[in-house]
Amino acid sequence: MMRGFLIALTFFTRIPLPIPKDVTAEEFTRSYRFYPLVGLVIGLLLWLLAKVLIPYYPPLILGALLLGAELMLTGGIHLDGFMDSMDGLLSARSPERILEIMKDSRVGAHASMALVGLLLLKFTLLASLTPSTLAFLIVMPMLSRWVFQIGVIGFPYARSQGLGKGFHESSQWLPFLLSGGVIGGLSFFLVGLAGPLACGVTALIITLMAYRISALLGGLTGDLYGAFIELSEVICLLVAFPFLS
Repeated sequence: MMRGFLIALTFFTRIPLPIPKDVTAEEFTRSYRFYPLVGLVIGLLLWLLAKVLIPYYPPLILGALLLGAELMLTGGIHLDGFMDSMDGLLSARSPERILEIMKDSRVGAHASMALVGLLLLKFTLLASLTPSTLAFLIVMPMLSRWVFQIGVIGFPYARSQGLGKGFHESSQWLPFLLSGGVIGGLSFFLVGLAGPLACGVTALIITLMAYRISALLGGLTGDLYGAFIELSEVICLLVAFPFLS
């Protein structure tokens, strides 16, 4: 169990830890179950940083520092998938052409516009957190790395091969549902009703998005998994804010 967690933590963060040796393909794909724990680690680090800095910096500067810290912790690995996804989906082309565009490593205009919009919205939301609502920094990355698994488990994979295909083939509903119960309970403990409400609404929105995209493309891709993580962070903040106190 600890090995699977370390595999997920070293792959999906830039935290300087010893990389597990001789990782098999099966171990790597099964490590997706630990992604909510990876999110919990990221969230705790962001929360600690905010607690240290909030007495010294105004909200706008703190929001920028938190956003920069999250990008450093993750290496922007999921933003890459978000940008590729937006380049393809916003191109209004045929499904085959959309998948080709998403696979292209070059950054297009649609990706650039979507990235600016996403980061600007996330920055304003982070800058709007108050000392009494900072605990949502723990919930946000943990929740997003649970919600994206709806796409992994519930929908087919669109390509014949790829990194995400192994995740899809090794996915199971039971661990997802059990971890969802734990995350919902922990979210309620940390931020009250805003936590489980954000969990439920974000899961519903991501499910609807995955359904529409899967119907268009014949399935999902690894880029879309990353996009769902990035979108979930913003969606859960938007849902939670009216109920945070």
